[in-house]
Amino acid sequence: MFVADLMTSQLRCLKETDSLADAVAAMQELFIRHIPVLDADGRLAGLVTQRDVLALEHKKDPGTPLRDIMRSDVATVAPDTPLRTAAETMIFHKYGCLPVVAAGNLVGIITETDFLKLAIFPIAPRREG
Repeated sequence: MFVADLMTSQLRCLKETDSLADAVAAMQELFIRHIPVLDADGRLAGLVTQRDVLALEHKKDPGTPLRDIMRSDVATVAPDTPLRTAAETMIFHKYGCLPVVAAGNLVGIITETDFLKLAIFPIAPRREG
């Protein structure tokens, strides 16, 4: 199985110019813990996590642009990355998610929750043909 088999492709992304308050609102509204941040060209620029937001919520102005607080050194995987490789990367580096990038474009995200769902609700392998 590959990352493409498990990743979430319906993403809620924000822009670098969106604010910390926008990130908080999106996380609360959608019950998510990771939000990819896109640059003006629509490419992955960084990531804002719930942990980041909680650490900054009372230290930063809610209007602070995400470009000032996002993580920009984000590890990514490709859709054809084996699930085991993605899981090992997440475990060894203690990442809660990995954005999925193909040809320079963000196409999905794989999270710890996706792996938990797989453990509880296994999916049938794809059939060729």
